[in-house]
Amino acid sequence: MSIVSVLPYWLVDEYRNPGINTDAGYIALDQYLCQTPENGGNDNCAALIQSLRVKKDQGTGPKLQDMFSDSRLDILLKGQGRPEDFATIWNFMIRNKDHLKKINVDVRGRRPKSGNIGEIQKSGNIYDLYFKGKSDAEAIKQMIKDRFFGIDCIGFVANFMIYAGLWDKYKGANPNKWDNWHFTKEVKKARDIEPLNILLWSGHIAIVDWVWEYIDDKTVKVDICQSSSGEVTGPQCNERVLIQEMSSNVKIYNKKDDPDEDEPQEYRKTFKILHAGSPRMPVDGHVYIMKRKNLELHV
Repeated sequence: MSIVSVLPYWLVDEYRNPGINTDAGYIALDQYLCQTPENGGNDNCAALIQSLRVKKDQGTGPKLQDMFSDSRLDILLKGQGRPEDFATIWNFMIRNKDHLKKINVDVRGRRPKSGNIGEIQKSGNIYDLYFKGKSDAEAIKQMIKDRFFGIDCIGFVANFMIYAGLWDKYKGANPNKWDNWHFTKEVKKARDIEPLNILLWSGHIAIVDWVWEYIDDKTVKVDICQSSSGEVTGPQCNERVLIQEMSSNVKIYNKKDDPDEDEPQEYRKTFKILHAGSPRMPVDGHVYIMKRKNLELHV
């Protein structure tokens, strides 16, 4: 039996309220960033890290990339970094502004749903664009706003697994694999929904933070934590969400759609987001819910 003594919203606070502790003070990572082009892409982050990763700390120290183990810099680049890894990069930038004067970038907007590359919004070197005439904290906050840094839905839930002590390193997967690999017990009744269950949509994942009330046999009031973009962008806790059990099942795998897969076609019990809570959940509609075997919450 695995015992968890932390809640997902505590990790939301680590990312954004008050945020990540750096040499410039606490900085909120209030941004969604996903490597997948259809979800906005990570063009600005990729351009920055490509140049910055081989720079030596203050000219003679270790390279930035050597400050990370287990491919954690590349994981951050995808939008799935740990809070302490963002602090490592930001502190490196604060110490090494001479490097930033030599890194030229085209700052691009979010990619559209088509996946086409975003339009150039401004160009120049990182120092002049962000740090010149500003405090270090102001510079990094603007870079977050311009999507150099952020976290996606997989990154948030995977990092909660690390934060909770369930994993010792990143073991992410596309959302449609989590029910086969990480949370393998299906939730079939609204009254069986518990904290730390995960919600799965096609291409999105979130986690139950707290159960407030079982309103009736079919409806439950919960808090949901996730990272997405919408009314609030980035890591967030959506409070007092209503989830309703449906009579139908949803097909989660069709072999004809993916002939290289070996798994059989499966169906999951469908739930509906009846009320999207506050701030409003950016992804709602029909969802299925999974739990991790032999997991208990003690807080």
